[in-house]
Amino acid sequence: MKSLERDVSRRLLLVGTAAGALAWLVRARAQPLGAQEKAVPIAAVKVSRVPQDPTDTLWGDAVGATIALNPQNLFLPRLREAGAKAIEVRAVYDEERVGLLLEWKDAHRDADLGTVLSYRDAVAVMFPEDPSLPIPAFTMGQAGNGVTIYHWKSDWQFGPLYDVDEAYPNMHADWYPFSGVESGMIPEARDYLVRGRKEYLTAAAAGNALADPQVQEKVGPVQKMRAEGFGTLEPHPDQDAQGRGLWQGGGWRIAFSVPRRQARFAFKEGVVVPLAFAVWDGSRHERNGQKAYSVWFDMRIGPAVKAPEAGGLAVPLLTGLGALGLAALAGLLSLRFWRSKQKSSG
Repeated sequence: MKSLERDVSRRLLLVGTAAGALAWLVRARAQPLGAQEKAVPIAAVKVSRVPQDPTDTLWGDAVGATIALNPQNLFLPRLREAGAKAIEVRAVYDEERVGLLLEWKDAHRDADLGTVLSYRDAVAVMFPEDPSLPIPAFTMGQAGNGVTIYHWKSDWQFGPLYDVDEAYPNMHADWYPFSGVESGMIPEARDYLVRGRKEYLTAAAAGNALADPQVQEKVGPVQKMRAEGFGTLEPHPDQDAQGRGLWQGGGWRIAFSVPRRQARFAFKEGVVVPLAFAVWDGSRHERNGQKAYSVWFDMRIGPAVKAPEAGGLAVPLLTGLGALGLAALAGLLSLRFWRSKQKSSG
């Protein structure tokens, strides 16, 4: 009889241990799935089409996220105080493209470089070239772990409408040789490139897009670039962005549109990609490294991935008190089996 009791005790111990282990496995498996539902600062919602107009009502389908900006005072050239303190971001997507609407306060509309000491307003969004790698440094990436940057420049959109002759309408012009224009006319950059001798517009002749209005017109207001750290910024070979800006009511509204399919990854539904932002205030002479910037903030494409039900009632039955109840039931069945054995042997 003592031998039978020992067998029953072993059964109870084994059944209880198995139930507890099974409960632990189910709980451990359920936790990571549930963790995928955590909130992210920027959530892109699906729309019928990504809008190109910053005033399009479709932007209202997305919830705005306010991203704090910091003055770039880490590296030369430093900035003690930046003009922009925060930027509001809305994100949408359709079958082919991802759209971002960026808004921030700016009391001055700086959109031309036609006068002395004029600097443009601008904004940029940055994300890793390959999000499967460790997140790169927010200071424009690092060697072997680069970043993609989309940069909207106000003068690339509005500059052709406002040049030096519009800034100084009463200016007297002498003769500019090799410009391609007659004496008494003020030549513009395009004149040297189209009708004159472009070598006298040295930067444009050397292929510098910042000095070539024809390149700017071809690319559009948003230029795609890449970098792997300081001093490595360069134009991207694929210029695939679309974008328009509007200054209204003391602030800018900039609409970005970029392909979901990038060179090394795709903005697939459910994926989370870190984004960083930068803003330049031309009226404060901000340019180059003097800007307002953010650190990385996550953006998710589409709704959060929800944890599956995992067999309906299986999870609640096999976790917590459910596991103890299962062990007790197993013990009760074993006791009844032992009693039935006693009666049959008697």
